[in-house]
Amino acid sequence: MKIARYSCLSFTLIASFSMAFGQKKPSRPNIIFLMSDQQRWNYIGKIDPGVKTPALDNIAKDGVIFSQAVCQAPMCVPSRYSLMTGLYPSSVGVFKNGESLSDENMPCDALPEVLRKAGYQTAGFGKTHWSSQNCSTRGFDVRYIGHGHDVNEEKGAVMMVDDNPDGFKRYNEETKNFGSGEERPEGYLGITSKVPEGDHRDGWVFNECLKFLDNGVDAKKPLFLYLSFLKPHAANNIPQGYEDLYNMEDMPVPEQPSYNQVEPNHATGTNRESMYRNFWSKADKKQWQQMILRYRANCTWIDSMFGRVMDKLKSKGLLDNCLIVFVSDHGEMLGERYYRFNKYCLFENSVRVPMILGGTVIPKEKRGTIDKRPAELIDIFPTIMKVSGITNIDKPGLDLLGKKQKDASYCEIHERKDTASYMWRNTDFKLIISVKRKEKDTTSIVSKDIIAGELYDLRSDEREWNNVYNTEKYAVIQKQMGKALLEHIGKIKPYVIKTSLTGK
Repeated sequence: MKIARYSCLSFTLIASFSMAFGQKKPSRPNIIFLMSDQQRWNYIGKIDPGVKTPALDNIAKDGVIFSQAVCQAPMCVPSRYSLMTGLYPSSVGVFKNGESLSDENMPCDALPEVLRKAGYQTAGFGKTHWSSQNCSTRGFDVRYIGHGHDVNEEKGAVMMVDDNPDGFKRYNEETKNFGSGEERPEGYLGITSKVPEGDHRDGWVFNECLKFLDNGVDAKKPLFLYLSFLKPHAANNIPQGYEDLYNMEDMPVPEQPSYNQVEPNHATGTNRESMYRNFWSKADKKQWQQMILRYRANCTWIDSMFGRVMDKLKSKGLLDNCLIVFVSDHGEMLGERYYRFNKYCLFENSVRVPMILGGTVIPKEKRGTIDKRPAELIDIFPTIMKVSGITNIDKPGLDLLGKKQKDASYCEIHERKDTASYMWRNTDFKLIISVKRKEKDTTSIVSKDIIAGELYDLRSDEREWNNVYNTEKYAVIQKQMGKALLEHIGKIKPYVIKTSLTGK
């Protein structure tokens, strides 16, 4: 495996002194990292009992739910790069789903590489989406990917298309009419799958993870287990049985604003808007409820596999000393705010993510709590470093189990060709500014660069239907948040391209 060039590791002074005086070095906790794709922030049973996620609820029972967590970019690739490097997208240099970095252009070691160098056994199962064609596994000793050779191929990884070609073919045949990313309206409406669980891409990854836990764990090393599923991202083709857990009549259909009430905005013109609006504006109530039911059933299926993995970990004693992380890369709009689907915007149900920390390392006073402080995906990296006893890793995020608190959370989006937009959010207000997009330095922004703005009073307008930007009533709030946002952007270290970006 190729070793990246950028890393600076040392262990805590306490551990060093213990070794010097002959004391037994404290065992480092196993890190169990569970991840879903495009899961709404509130679609866990502990927040919304209408969504059945008993495994995640069980983790939260003795853990911490971060109810105000946001991603750093509301789309898969830049969000996952940011998560796994602990850096904002403007520091990583990846802004869109069509971009990636070669190993040589990575700004730092990715999380699994840092942990591998610190002595962890690193095993990665499922989607990363922060790799590039023919790159290394970026720190994973064991690597399984539920894709073909055209997506996220990493040298040394086992690919589903090679290991289970017949199942891979069956899955693709079932979803062939769902379009790019399986996100056409047909993909959202979904079907009850006729493909066995093990022939689904997530099902194959899940089974390989169980096999590893039975036969591949190195008992001499702490374990970093990364299990990342492709669902509940569309398509909503769920194995049989999970839809039966829900009643169609209980599924909520979102109320729609008028077009003029919410448009234009920072995300106007992105993400196949006309296709979604043409279909869903004419869809009947049953179609809406069927779509929402299957999305929830998707969440429940993913949760079921998480639960079975957690049972296996427990039976092997791997949860006796551990940190459990659950998170998603971004949210899902599900047709809200004038028929807007998936992500690609800075609105609440796109930018907010579910985030739970659990395991034995959680302080007793924090167990079973909901933390309402501003939190970000980049905070996960320094949290894992702290728990693992790794120091001298300079990251902009905060230790989620520490006492320091942010004033607000930040997100950026560069999906449109002509503009970039930046978000500054606290529990009461959200500010979004848009500027002319700069291709190289995206952090040198001053107030005169702002070409449009949005301000939402989340206390009374949680659906973000009423933009109060440049209104007299909110002038002071707008000025304060705008100043803080520009100062925050100015502190982000811009990425310097070493060679060139590579397309996927």
